[in-house]
Amino acid sequence: MLDATDLKSTLNHRAAKSAIAASGYRLSLGAEPPTVPARAIMLNFRPEDCLTPEEKSAFESQGFLVIKDVLPEARAVELEHAVDALHRRVLDAGYDPYTKKAITSQDVFFLSNVLHRDPAFLHLIDWHRTFPKVWGILGWNIACYHSHFLINPALTGSAKQSPLGWHQDSGRVNRDLEGELRPRLSLKVGFYLSDCSAPGRANTWVVPGSHLKNNLDVPADGSLPKGAIPVLVKRGDALFFDRRLFHAGSPNVSEITRKVVFYGYGYRWLRPKDNMTVSDDMLYFSDPIRRQLLGATTDFNAYFSPNEVDVPLRSFLREHFGDQFE
Repeated sequence: MLDATDLKSTLNHRAAKSAIAASGYRLSLGAEPPTVPARAIMLNFRPEDCLTPEEKSAFESQGFLVIKDVLPEARAVELEHAVDALHRRVLDAGYDPYTKKAITSQDVFFLSNVLHRDPAFLHLIDWHRTFPKVWGILGWNIACYHSHFLINPALTGSAKQSPLGWHQDSGRVNRDLEGELRPRLSLKVGFYLSDCSAPGRANTWVVPGSHLKNNLDVPADGSLPKGAIPVLVKRGDALFFDRRLFHAGSPNVSEITRKVVFYGYGYRWLRPKDNMTVSDDMLYFSDPIRRQLLGATTDFNAYFSPNEVDVPLRSFLREHFGDQFE
């Protein structure tokens, strides 16, 4: 029989699990949420990896930022192997679970909710070369709300095509929220596993500064919007961009296959954009800050009014930077 203390702990645990499940994060009943704050650590943290004033200014004015050489080659190889293995499974089945259609090696392939599919994906959620810049932009009350990768096979586009589908991320958010300038809410980080340093390689196109307005004038004749440029990045580089930045995909007319892994970061009260499958083992073997990024919480209200247990990133930032992160 449970005593009063055990009963309260059990009820709190069940409430926390229900809150997490209701928020969209997938956790099973085995993962016990912590009850007292643990000292927050960040593996391989270096102050020089934090967002610099110049990078912050560029991101605020342009809406995107490219950071060079964030992945050593060994890490890029590990990540690419994970991407290729999942792609091969889908090709072997001949069915794309995203498009719900048949798929061949010549089709663009998109797969979301990847954190649980291979440790290589999970390890980059708080990568020391990129994550400090994420909290430098968004602050401490954040989590990963989306993950996916894209494969654009070689020579699958037409040189006559222009970038298509200009958009801001987050779908209905851009219609439901009022105000002349919509709030940022989230950003994405893309880790490039291919050399996209030249146009024509399925580059992401952007309109710098377009995150500071709600609409984009797109010519009816299909030509490029004023100021549009391709993002040119090499293997191992990372692209950060504000969800409000107008951007578009483009065809691959090159002889390389383009592969990019994306992570979406937003405020903890923002609902996940995919199933965000998180196993008990993923939480058990994660440090407190990674648990925060995976959506762990003491209860549903803590997404809006967190305590020290819910946001160990805040404790870490206070320890290293003082009261500037309140």
